[in-house]
Amino acid sequence: MSLNEICSSNPISVSQDTMLSDVLEVMANMTISSVVVVEGRRPVGIFTERDALRIIPELLDPSVTKVGSLMSGNPVVAPKHLDLFEAYHICAQKNIRHLIVVNDEGDLHGIASDTDFMKVLGLDVFSGQEKVENVMSTDASSLSVHASLNDAIVLMVKSNARAVVITDAGKPVGIITERDLVRLGRNHVASNTLLADVMSNVVVTVQRSRSTYFAIELMRQHQIRTLAVVDEDGVFQGLLTEHDVVKKIENRYVSILNTIIKRQAHDIERIRQELDEKHVLSAVLHESLGVCLIIADPANNVRYLNPAASALFGLTHESIVGEHLELLFDKIGMATEELRVALDKAKHGTIYEFDITHQIRNDIVHLHVRIAPIQDQNNHLLGFVQTIQDETEKKLSERKLKQAASIFENTIEGTIITDADVNILSVNPAFTRITGYEEEEVRGKNPNILSSGRQDNAFFKRLWESLQTSGYWQGELWNRRKSGETYAEWLTISVILDADDKVKNYIAVFADITSSKIAHDEFEFLAHHDPLTKLPNRLLFNARLSHSLSRIKRTGDNVALLMIDLDGFKFINDQFGHQAGDRVLEVVAERLLANTRSEDTVARLGGDEFVVVLEDIMEITGATDIAHKLIQEISQPIVMGVNKMTVTASVGIALSSMIGDNPKLLISSADDALYRAKDAGKNKFICA
Repeated sequence: MSLNEICSSNPISVSQDTMLSDVLEVMANMTISSVVVVEGRRPVGIFTERDALRIIPELLDPSVTKVGSLMSGNPVVAPKHLDLFEAYHICAQKNIRHLIVVNDEGDLHGIASDTDFMKVLGLDVFSGQEKVENVMSTDASSLSVHASLNDAIVLMVKSNARAVVITDAGKPVGIITERDLVRLGRNHVASNTLLADVMSNVVVTVQRSRSTYFAIELMRQHQIRTLAVVDEDGVFQGLLTEHDVVKKIENRYVSILNTIIKRQAHDIERIRQELDEKHVLSAVLHESLGVCLIIADPANNVRYLNPAASALFGLTHESIVGEHLELLFDKIGMATEELRVALDKAKHGTIYEFDITHQIRNDIVHLHVRIAPIQDQNNHLLGFVQTIQDETEKKLSERKLKQAASIFENTIEGTIITDADVNILSVNPAFTRITGYEEEEVRGKNPNILSSGRQDNAFFKRLWESLQTSGYWQGELWNRRKSGETYAEWLTISVILDADDKVKNYIAVFADITSSKIAHDEFEFLAHHDPLTKLPNRLLFNARLSHSLSRIKRTGDNVALLMIDLDGFKFINDQFGHQAGDRVLEVVAERLLANTRSEDTVARLGGDEFVVVLEDIMEITGATDIAHKLIQEISQPIVMGVNKMTVTASVGIALSSMIGDNPKLLISSADDALYRAKDAGKNKFICA
């Protein structure tokens, strides 16, 4: 089944300039969880209920805010013909609940959500008697009735929860979901509003001991996507969402599919072995045409020989017929000791075989001789039949095969050999060591069982084009071990052709380069980030600021720069020690990130100095509002053990529309404003 069969066709789409109020109105009236943002018909973003979490805490006015400023950019898209299960793997890997479906031209075709996957993944069959407690999310996702709406939003962002349950004496009395936030954002509800005033009073609960099937039926009955899980006393335990159910069922689905695939692989292997036996028999019959055949009478005189025998002895047919076998061997210098033993055994009704080395001109040949008696029905000897087979090439091939097998078995690189249809024929021990799969588990299967899903169809299209044109491909890709862990590998694939230049085999050799990739990525991260707070460092901050200022030259938007310095930080270091100082810096970084947008840049320049780059700031008041909010958040007490520490912040603000788009001048202006704020008494902001 493909995405085209399950996705919701004709999804609601809007342009980036559509006002947020209009989008919220549509989502509320149509009870949909997302709208797709397009340019023409090409998806450029998506706005979901999850994105509505940013409306209230950021004090956005939906009537003047464009959806393009809040949408999730770089949307995850998939072609409509993609396999359903492969599509859900993409959603699970990227932890998204909405997959945008496009047609062959890349235009918007539809959208698939968790609800769509629930309808077709066989929930009734696979959920079975799985208990809710084995599927639910147990992260902290509850607040008291006295908490504010802003507390709920912060908790949902921090714990990545779909909803927050409001409890009284530990029992659910209400719920706030992402869909509620669409409604509240549309109604301009203030962030400090108490949850008791805005929560949905009807909260559907399910006991943790009930089956997942029962929970699914509850969701269907109430047409909801989230249940509050309680124990036998009605005390809140966690959340169960559509997404939790689908993800659990996916694992069950994979297990059953693996069982089916193994059974099919066993049948395929049995058929392949039968075909191999017929192939071997055919090959033996064909090769027998080159076997030397000699028939002698009871007196050991030659009565018949085939052309291959004449060629081996280098004599004419006429000169050999009538010749005694021992004299014939002796005439061409071939040893006769084993021949006499064989003839004696054959006279007594026994087949005898032996190997002999013989020199023909300048070449050494290895021959295999077989002598058998010819008897009538009364076991009277009628003569002998002798076959001589040149096994020189076979011996040479055996030596080469032993050498190749030794390399194959002992190399540290994983090796896969497939047939022309890309079915695995053999793997080496290094393959098992790297992937975790034994040879019997993968034989007969396609190597794509290792696929991690990180490479798209275009990647593999280029790979196969290279193999078809040059017979060779080399590059880096990510695969998945049997344990589910992904790993990076350096892969080389070669095409083996037969005598007719048709593909006979593919040989893939790969090395696990995960550790070097991780080391490289860590080095890259540390080169551009502060080791303590994990924020961008001065180098990355300068690059992002330059990029933002370059962009506004085209768009005409504003960039605001906030230079932040902590007041009283030295006292904390002196009073409580550097470990406490480090913890304060980490908490300040967390608070800055929690109170800015994902498209903004928060960096640490060194010591207790931070900087924030705000994009798309229309007026200076937008920057001052954020500065005021950050000062308030930073001033909140920080608890470390028995110690309670407090710092404040001074902020200098510079706006590109006032200062210009020169990065150095903007930084210098914000820095000057910062020092004026410190001189003016600290714990405040001043604009340049």
